[in-house]
Amino acid sequence: MPRQYLIGFGAGVISATLVGAAAVSKALAGILLYLAPLPLCLAGFGWGSRAALVAALAGGLVMALSFGPVAGIVFLIFLGAPFAFFCRLMLLSRAPENQEGVGAIAVEWYPASRLVGWAAVIAGVLATFAIVALGFDDTALRETIQSELQGATGAALDPEGTLLTPENIETLSRTLAKMMPAIFSVGWLTTALLNLWIGGMIVEASGRALRPWPQLDALELPNAVFFALVGSLAASFLPGQMGLIGTAFAGAFLLAFVLQGLAVIHAATRGMSTRGLILAAVYVGIFIFGWPAIVVAILGIAEPMLNLRGRAANRNTPD
Repeated sequence: MPRQYLIGFGAGVISATLVGAAAVSKALAGILLYLAPLPLCLAGFGWGSRAALVAALAGGLVMALSFGPVAGIVFLIFLGAPFAFFCRLMLLSRAPENQEGVGAIAVEWYPASRLVGWAAVIAGVLATFAIVALGFDDTALRETIQSELQGATGAALDPEGTLLTPENIETLSRTLAKMMPAIFSVGWLTTALLNLWIGGMIVEASGRALRPWPQLDALELPNAVFFALVGSLAASFLPGQMGLIGTAFAGAFLLAFVLQGLAVIHAATRGMSTRGLILAAVYVGIFIFGWPAIVVAILGIAEPMLNLRGRAANRNTPD
C-alpha cells in the first residue's frame, strides 16, 4: 500500500479518536474538537489530497464502527469532506506558458483568498444543514434556549436568580435564537481556518510542504463574497428558517472580511516602529470586546477603494 494511504488512514484514525474523546470528556471537549481537523490537514498538506481523502474516509469509518452510522456520517459532513476539499484546493496549481509557448515560466497555486471564500460558503451550508436537520425555526430555537435558561443551564449560570429574571430570559432567548446560526458558522469557520493555518505552518517547518505557503497579508476576497454578504444580510431579516439561514451565511461572510481587514492591517503597518503595538491592540480588542471585529470587517470591505496595502507598498519602496 502506498505510504500516502497509510499516512491518511492513520490521520483519520487520530482525528476520529479526538472527536470520540471529546464526546466522553467534557473537561477537554472544546480543545479536542478544535484540534480534530488538524491530522487531516497534516496528511493533506504533507502527502497530498489523496491522503486527505483517505483520512476523511477512515475517520468516518472509525466513528461509524465506534458510535454508529449516524456518527460516521456526521464526521464526514462536518469534518472529513470539507477538509479533504480544502486540501485539494490548496494543492491545485497550473504552470502557464510564456508568450512564445516555450515551457512554463511560473507555477500559479490556488489563491488562499478563494479558499477562504469557499470555507465561508461551506460554513453557511453546514449551519443550514444543522438548522434543517434539527427542524429549527426562530420560534422553536427561541423556545429551546428559553427552556435551557429556565432550567439547569440557567441555574448554573445564575445560582441566585438575580440576573436571569423572566424578562431577561425572554430578551436573551430572542437574541441568542437570532445569533445562534451565525455563532455556529463563525465558530466552525474559525476552527477550520485555524487548523489549516497551523497544519500548513507545521508541514512547511518540517520540509514536507507540497506548495509554498501563501502570503496571507495579500488576502483579497473575490467580489462575489461581498455580494453574498449583502444578500445574506438582507435574508437574515426574513422570518422563520430563511432568516436563520441568512444569519448563518452573513456571520461566515462577515468573518471572511474580518480576515481581509486583518490582512490589510498587517500589510499597511509593515515597516512601522509601532507595528507590534498596533497589531497587539487589534487582536486583544477583538478577543476581549468583540465589537472591534466589525470595524476591521468594514476596513476589509473598503480596502478596494482605500488601497491601503498599495499605499504601504509604495511607502516602503525605496526611491
